[in-house]
Amino acid sequence: MWLWSPLLLSACVAQPDPGDDVADEDSDQEYVDVVVIGAGAAGLAAAGDAVAAGADVVVLEREAEAGGAANVAGGLMLFSGTPEQRAAGVIDSPAQLAAEWPGFTGGDVADPWFQFFAAQNIPMVYDYLASLGVRWLAPEREPSGGDTPRVQPVEGQGAALVAALLDAALDAGPGAATVRYGAQADELLLEDGRVAGVRWSDDDGGHILRAGATIVATGGFLRDLDRVRAAVPALGDAPLTYASWQGADGNGLTMLEDVGATTQNLGAVGFYAHGFAAPVAGVDEVVSSIVAETPWVNADALRFCDEAGVNSLVVGRTRALQPAGLAWMVADQRVEDAIFADPSAGGAVYRFADMEDAGSVTRADSLVGLADALGLDGDTFLATLADYNAASETDDPWRSAPGIPLVEPPFYALPVTISVAKAFGGVDVDLQGRVLDSEGKVLPGVYAAGELTGMLGGSIVGEYGFTGSLTAVVLGGRVAGQYAAAEALSR
Repeated sequence: MWLWSPLLLSACVAQPDPGDDVADEDSDQEYVDVVVIGAGAAGLAAAGDAVAAGADVVVLEREAEAGGAANVAGGLMLFSGTPEQRAAGVIDSPAQLAAEWPGFTGGDVADPWFQFFAAQNIPMVYDYLASLGVRWLAPEREPSGGDTPRVQPVEGQGAALVAALLDAALDAGPGAATVRYGAQADELLLEDGRVAGVRWSDDDGGHILRAGATIVATGGFLRDLDRVRAAVPALGDAPLTYASWQGADGNGLTMLEDVGATTQNLGAVGFYAHGFAAPVAGVDEVVSSIVAETPWVNADALRFCDEAGVNSLVVGRTRALQPAGLAWMVADQRVEDAIFADPSAGGAVYRFADMEDAGSVTRADSLVGLADALGLDGDTFLATLADYNAASETDDPWRSAPGIPLVEPPFYALPVTISVAKAFGGVDVDLQGRVLDSEGKVLPGVYAAGELTGMLGGSIVGEYGFTGSLTAVVLGGRVAGQYAAAEALSR
């Protein structure tokens, strides 16, 4: 594996030529070394490194606070060789990560972005964040596989990570950073084939912010379900719910495509299968522990995955691509005592009766009757569940944890939802974070980082993704910040 060293950055700031004015007659216009669009984890990491290199930075954030998706995330990060791992007796290294990587992500370890991630997740992310005061809990196994516990939650979860990155961006010096909230980026400025800044707007109207370099870190596209279905045609018309940040509408992707950017690996959408359609409007989905304790069947009345792996992106994608997009959790009368919770912060709790009232439950007094109500082949359905019941008392070849036998009628079926969660494909960037066009050429003046780039480079995984992608997001942000500052300060 090759190693990478941060740039030694120094140069002079060049002011824009007034003759290059591209502003509308009634728009403000100003200049900054580096503009960062998006104050999520990637954008803040980029801003911190750009400021540390001596650049003056403006961060545009359309929300009222920094952090984006990271604020509501559990703060899970993936590393290969931390002090917490060693304290727990876990032996890990970049080589060990590479040995396991294809099995749980489908990724190619020869890919340069993976090699960079494996070599730099400790020095450029763990060590850097530790220097900012970030701390982690004990390592856990990656839910989709891998034998080595290497996923570590941040103490204080995602909000603590965001706070550390924001403080670093505002305090790093010798440059200076300003974060503008309620600032909507509308269009990238393109002059003579080079991105020269951004048109943006707020409550006071439209503005022009010209920059020596522009970093786009606006997050993913998974709230645009038309784009999701186009990226993963096998989904067909299967119902989809959201497990993604509400701001992940793909606006940054659109802005970059408008100036010639290309994408890669867009079909690498991370799905979860851990819940059900909510019984009320305005809630994406509800979750219950019973979904991990019972068998799931598809439209062929067959089981198809490890139902206990509800946080596994492999299980989620497997569920998403079932025939006709259909799959049900099957349970006996014990489901009547289950609690169904809105997983969002402060979310409501619902009872089984609420699910029934919403019409999402199929009920029958026998398994044969349940199969008939679902339109499934009765013989196959009975055989599948007989095998499940027998295996629940021995070793179930499907499951990583024991399930609950189905013994007491009535019997119920609830559709297991497909939740779109994380984009592991996106804008194509090179190893300096520079955005590429359809011919693989650099688009001058513009960089991208974070989920917009598929977490890191758009090619770090195959089709599954991985838990702990905040590590990749911070790494990509730091790369973009360092190289963007170098370009801006050399103009």
